Amino acid sequence: MPRQTGSPVKAPPSPPDCSTVFRPTFDLNLKVTLMWVKTSQARDGVRWWATETPEGSASLAFRPLGGEVIADAWGSGAAWAIGQLPALLGNDDDPGDFQPRDSVVRGLVSGLGVPRLGATGRWYEAMATAAIYQRVVSADARTAVTRMGRLHGADVPGGGPLPLFPRPEAVLRVPDHGFHRAGVDRARARVIRVAAKHAERLKALQERPAAEAREWLQRLPGVGPWTAARTTGAAAGDPDAVPVGDLHVPVLVTYALSGATDGDDDSMLELLEPYAGHRGRVVRLVKAAGIGPPKHHPAPTRFDISRI
Repeated sequence: MPRQTGSPVKAPPSPPDCSTVFRPTFDLNLKVTLMWVKTSQARDGVRWWATETPEGSASLAFRPLGGEVIADAWGSGAAWAIGQLPALLGNDDDPGDFQPRDSVVRGLVSGLGVPRLGATGRWYEAMATAAIYQRVVSADARTAVTRMGRLHGADVPGGGPLPLFPRPEAVLRVPDHGFHRAGVDRARARVIRVAAKHAERLKALQERPAAEAREWLQRLPGVGPWTAARTTGAAAGDPDAVPVGDLHVPVLVTYALSGATDGDDDSMLELLEPYAGHRGRVVRLVKAAGIGPPKHHPAPTRFDISRI
């Protein structure tokens, strides 16, 4: 992976199967762009994405450098992943009609820019990883996603640092105790199996408007507005995806836009109404800025069921 002299980044031992240099015409803010993409993480200054593509497994490494994004990919799906890189970085997102309508959002845009939202195009992975994040502390969910890949995923091309989330056919072979070892309880395991069972139908959502995709997703067992929004937010870069039902987001958004400390879904949706079509974009700006009311309660309890 090309890098500046003195960088501690350690590249995979094998040469990449595919490389490119992407030159975005917009400012990058990967924290916002990839907020809901749970198959991507930053490691030692390099952003990685591990995914099962239509052409096979891929491990993609990329890093902004001097107005360019330098990317290398490994695996049989390397060319597909390289081709998806612009969309992953928000190139297909069009925020042209997004207009800050209050001083708070104007301040967020001044500090963070108008964020482009990335799209993976991998609908099954987006729904399955969203299911793992249901009703648990994010750190535990992140660990469970990693364990699912380590225990049940395919070999990582090129020796990249991120595991591959298991393919649908692999998930359908995982017994209950296999999910348990990964830290996933039965309720969330059921939703992951639903995603695996409907993987082909999920793929077809790529051709539908995001709002229709969210509506269709909520017909599936175990999928409510929160999981649907997280899925379209990752797979399609849905700018209007609002995670209704989240434990924290309604409080953060309500506080940021009104100063009220007792926010709920209703108050959040009312305050976001002027931004219809870009509500998810505002939610990401608020989260990225770290705006929230003073905390007067203990941190959520972490609970690793794999240790039981």
